[in-house]
Amino acid sequence: MLKFLVFDKGRPADDWPLRNSYLVGADTSAVRAEISNGRGSIVCEKRESGPAALCLLHPVGELGELSIQTCLLPERVEPYLLTVELARHRLMTLYSKLEEWAMFDLEPEHPVTVRGEKARGLFIQSLCLQQDEPVKAYEAAQEALVVALDASEELALAHSRLLLDKRVSTGSLPKAPLGCGVCVDHTNENLRAGLVSNFDYMQLPMPWRALAPQEGESVWGPTDDWVNWTTNARSPVIAGPLVSFEPSNLPDWLYIWEHDYDTARDMVYEHVERVVNRYKDRVFVWNVISGLHVNSHFTFNFEQLMDLTRMTTMLVKKLQPNGKVLIELRQPFGEYYSTNQRSIPPLMYADLIVQSGIQFDAFGIRLLMGQAMAGQYTRDLMQVSQLLDQFSAFNKPVHLTIGAPSEQVTQMMIHASETGEPIDPVSGHWRRRWSPQVQGHWLEAVCQIATSKPFVDAVAWQELADHPQVELPLGGLLSDEFVPKESLRRMIGFRRQLLAGGSTGPDPLAPTVDPPTPGLAPDEDEEAELDNGQHI
Repeated sequence: MLKFLVFDKGRPADDWPLRNSYLVGADTSAVRAEISNGRGSIVCEKRESGPAALCLLHPVGELGELSIQTCLLPERVEPYLLTVELARHRLMTLYSKLEEWAMFDLEPEHPVTVRGEKARGLFIQSLCLQQDEPVKAYEAAQEALVVALDASEELALAHSRLLLDKRVSTGSLPKAPLGCGVCVDHTNENLRAGLVSNFDYMQLPMPWRALAPQEGESVWGPTDDWVNWTTNARSPVIAGPLVSFEPSNLPDWLYIWEHDYDTARDMVYEHVERVVNRYKDRVFVWNVISGLHVNSHFTFNFEQLMDLTRMTTMLVKKLQPNGKVLIELRQPFGEYYSTNQRSIPPLMYADLIVQSGIQFDAFGIRLLMGQAMAGQYTRDLMQVSQLLDQFSAFNKPVHLTIGAPSEQVTQMMIHASETGEPIDPVSGHWRRRWSPQVQGHWLEAVCQIATSKPFVDAVAWQELADHPQVELPLGGLLSDEFVPKESLRRMIGFRRQLLAGGSTGPDPLAPTVDPPTPGLAPDEDEEAELDNGQHI
């Protein structure tokens, strides 16, 4: 058992919110456990032996409310102080990354150095107070956590600037680094012209639900229109996912075969064969299968999950030998594994498909934040950088899809837990409550970190414009009336910097306030282009 003391305003917290709380083991996979609130404490009853770390959504002052974790801790009778262990892990992350990235020679006045030293002093102070004055120790550790987290984000950005400058100077940037997802129902010609002008490629969804709403029926019209347009515009496209068992992608009639794997497999085979044969002369990159490892809707076992992965990728390679195949990972931090015994942790799934010789060309990673549902709670920039670094070991290119909302998504209770109770809509936020300005800063920071990684071939924003069926509400670069948001201007500016041979634009960690500061606003020429329809 692990127990953590928590305080609120100098007193034991009566009811500490346990949002996105789970345990992580030594292999970084989630651990099954019962986590509950006691008076002034958090109690974690593990189902496995060995040390574990507690992850949860935690307030971090001006840096927002983020999903962070403690160090790996052994079980003991005496409770731990939550903020002390959170600060310990963040300081450990900071110093380990300084060593791993060979950045210990930063100047004494560098923000990372200054903040790191301040955080270390506050942490030592909290350790000295821990036995006799736990409340003061808790508060000092909370301050140390905020400063260390700020330093680690600054380090992640500083490292990305170095790597991105190197990619630019050596000419090793990919040919099509920045893309955007589209909605097949949006056929506005100005919208399409803006896509060609401002993005290097498009992600075209092909949900099974839309292509075959009834068994034996095919509806190709909207998809045909988009594929024909991208072909005529000579715009690269990534199509898919062809197979995803998310309810928004799966046709209702397929649920009849939920417990009949052989029939479901045949249906998947026929669907993939039909789609690829129709578009193989115009589409050359396929997102074949997405989120199969999460396995939260159908009752497939481990062997069946791997068989579906192998079968679909082999089929696409057989039908289109010159086509490229992506396997997309959803919920890449793997929280789902703590509650779903039928699932596979994301890194384990990635390793399995590499080691088993499955034929595919790249990993897709879908990283959405800002919605209170599994896999979309807000995390900091260092965690994003660390997540991507873990995929460097697989020697496969990575295509990253990102998204965050332009407003706080609190008005929607989208999903319900197994008990039928609505899930808390609070998903955390990065530095400020989600707004158009925060969305733009977050986009630029994550794009900078991702494009700096030598194994990342492409970064796409999840959706161009808001619409009712969007996976992440309010997560478009345009409003539902096609009005540009600050995030669109930031993405256009970042792409221009890359094309011009520079690495970054304005500081992604600059203050995010309403209305935009002068540094956030487009220049007069850019504003004129937007008004004249030359941009979206």
